[in-house]
Amino acid sequence: MSDAALDEMTDDSSVRKDAAAARKALPPGTCDDPALVENLFKARFLEYATLNIVGDPWNFDNTISAQDKAIDSCKDTRCLGRALGAVIGALSPVYLQSHPHWPSGEGLCTGDAVDTSVKGAMSQLGIATGKAIARECGGDETITARTCDGPHGKMLFVSCAMEGNQVNAPQWLYRAGETGLHAMLIVENGPVGVMESTCNGMPDLMTAARESMGEQQMAFYRYDGKQYRSVYAFSSMGIGADDNGNELEIAVDGMPGAKVVCR
Repeated sequence: MSDAALDEMTDDSSVRKDAAAARKALPPGTCDDPALVENLFKARFLEYATLNIVGDPWNFDNTISAQDKAIDSCKDTRCLGRALGAVIGALSPVYLQSHPHWPSGEGLCTGDAVDTSVKGAMSQLGIATGKAIARECGGDETITARTCDGPHGKMLFVSCAMEGNQVNAPQWLYRAGETGLHAMLIVENGPVGVMESTCNGMPDLMTAARESMGEQQMAFYRYDGKQYRSVYAFSSMGIGADDNGNELEIAVDGMPGAKVVCR
């Protein structure tokens, strides 16, 4: 993109500075070749659009890093063309054949979770934990509790009740054990989706917290043998629609988290 075109799109000096640095890192003559410019855009879009839809972004992030390393190593346009072609060839089938949907795996519950007594649940959690949850939710009357039986025992889901057009709420997941309830996961914003993939015998989980009409904060969790830990997070950002009316989204600000070893 030329400086003039960029100036028409934004008056943010930091954006123009970043764009200039990105152009400088490309081999000489890249921006003068329309085919290379198009493939550069296509490769970058596929990287971050595919990251947004794969079920294991913590692994796919490594794929993107390797692809970017190959692109950055190019010193001439011929090498860059090959590197971009490799990215497009590898990611196009993945992106085009993916049909993302909200995960509804059965790894935690063998049936639907049912409402249970909030007072009873709080008594099992203990006074200190119960008071902390009540403070977070704004009072005992705004707490909900559900339980289910699953392949790994009885699960307790505690959440702050949502009101009006609210779509996010803190949630807590506990598993019943011989010594009482064990905290498995605490998230600031739900809902929690159960994925089909597993780690250390438990299903992977994800959350999607709406930040605005066109942006959601996605987070992914894996079980380390004792509790769930965040392994990756990113912002899913809407960027419009294609010619067929399909909404287009990309992942930005990817943040690797804990390194969880699956045994």
